[in-house]
Amino acid sequence: MNFNNNISIKKLTLLIFVIMYIIFFLITSLNLYSYSKYEFNKTEKLIENFNVSLSQQVVEKLNNISDVSKYPLLIPEVRNLYSILAADKPYDISEYNYLKYICDMMLIQNTSINGAYIYDLSGRGVSSTRNSSNDKLKNPKSEKWFIDSLNSNEFTSIFPNINASDIFEFTSQDSKQLIALARKIIDIKTKKVTGVLLITIPIDEIRNLLVKDHLPFNNQIVSIYDINGNLILTTGEESNVFIPTYDQLHNATTTPSIQYMDSNIEYIVSYNTIPSTSWIIVNSIPKSNAYHIDNLYIFSFIINITFFLILFIVLYIFFIKRIFNPLKFLIKNMESNVENNLNYKVSYTKNDEIGILMKSYNEMKSRISDLININYKSQIEQKELELKQLQNQINPHFIYNTLESIRMMAEINDDIETSTMSEYFGSITRYSMNRKINTVLLKEEISIIENYIYLQKIRFDQLFTIENLITSEILDCEIIKMIIQPLIENSIYHGLSECSGDGKIVIKGEHITENLVLTISDNGIGMDHVKLKKLNDYINDKNNDFSGTALRNINKRLKLNYGNDYGLEIHSILGKGTTMVLTIPYIVK
Repeated sequence: MNFNNNISIKKLTLLIFVIMYIIFFLITSLNLYSYSKYEFNKTEKLIENFNVSLSQQVVEKLNNISDVSKYPLLIPEVRNLYSILAADKPYDISEYNYLKYICDMMLIQNTSINGAYIYDLSGRGVSSTRNSSNDKLKNPKSEKWFIDSLNSNEFTSIFPNINASDIFEFTSQDSKQLIALARKIIDIKTKKVTGVLLITIPIDEIRNLLVKDHLPFNNQIVSIYDINGNLILTTGEESNVFIPTYDQLHNATTTPSIQYMDSNIEYIVSYNTIPSTSWIIVNSIPKSNAYHIDNLYIFSFIINITFFLILFIVLYIFFIKRIFNPLKFLIKNMESNVENNLNYKVSYTKNDEIGILMKSYNEMKSRISDLININYKSQIEQKELELKQLQNQINPHFIYNTLESIRMMAEINDDIETSTMSEYFGSITRYSMNRKINTVLLKEEISIIENYIYLQKIRFDQLFTIENLITSEILDCEIIKMIIQPLIENSIYHGLSECSGDGKIVIKGEHITENLVLTISDNGIGMDHVKLKKLNDYINDKNNDFSGTALRNINKRLKLNYGNDYGLEIHSILGKGTTMVLTIPYIVK
């Protein structure tokens, strides 16, 4: 009820139109969202199915190679194979031809195979290769694939990044990447490993499964990694390939997982392990290429939204011209700077309700102007009287002369401490009462601060220590006079006075960008965040919860002299201490 009473008719009308349009927009958008969600789910399912299908094709390819590797173990003369390998001696011509025959038979069984090799445990080997000029086998005892296959707990091991140089002593320049399947040859009777059988296929046999023409999305990149994150193959440039994280590699399962990755381009990334291997398929597709919503549907959505928007705008303009424009002129004048236009009379010729309001408004401004003039003159006279009263109370020369007399009497009586106190207090008084100077150099301010600290240490019986970390680099900076002393006084009386000892005040100055930042920190009692916020609000005239004026006056002086970007800010932790930060422009004379 209060809402309806307080809101203007113009705003209420606009609000009704906006609410009506928002409701229509939300319903239409929800419809579009439901449709797009359906398309998104369908696309994600397609991506998952692609990963599963590709995994099955890779597994089928590897299983075919694995089946071929079983051939030597299924022949009737397998005992002959075991005895040749277990003899651990150079092969004679018949043994060599027998092993060569087995390799040839494996090569014949699958056209994808380009090499078949049989080794004994000493690394002596026999091979049969397809379209290769390499003929001298390398002893593989020091090769990683040979060592890993023998140490593996599995009968077979797959090595995705082998090339001819890992197998032959001398290789041709065209030494392409190979995928190798190594099978341990185990004597069934003795259960001992007698040798290793190795079958290789070109990496292109797997890459042919990823031909770009067969990929369902534009700019789709399919990559296969091993469990250590080493790239086996990819359909894209290696510099553009999505690199899976450690968690993705080690948490991947045979069921595809989909994530949305945002770099320069937002990608949909689907990854899963290939069954029976430690390989991971990573399928990355730019989101813009994966998700497509029917253009006709989007066009219909835009037409409906635009039509109703135009309709509501036309209706609102009609209301403005017939209802709100007569009030607009009066509102504009009432919202102008009244203080500077109190004597300006708003002109309106019609005698309707707005004309009556205009006349009352002009009379009100005239009355306000008279009251302001009376009040302003009264305040000026009061300030002048207060100033004269203060000037008449104490003559600064009287203070200086009295302090000088005290100092001289102390020296006559050999009271050096009292003499020094009188001298320092006199310099502070002379410095602070010099109204001709508003700004001083930082080193002059520090000099007076040192006198003040000397007096306070005597007053508080060495309750605290002062550490001055201001470097010589900034001592010639210009600052407003007497802005540091009140902060130190505040630290002593409010921060350290309730401490039993070991109090410390640190004064620090820094040149940061174009600013001079002065900090006064203490290790006193501090304050909680509620009181700290109230204090910061107080020094910025947002409340009157405190009686002291020093901090508020410092903040006002800084803002009046340098602008609202500068001033005083206080930080504190209860029981730890307080830091007061002064930020002013870095000005060097």
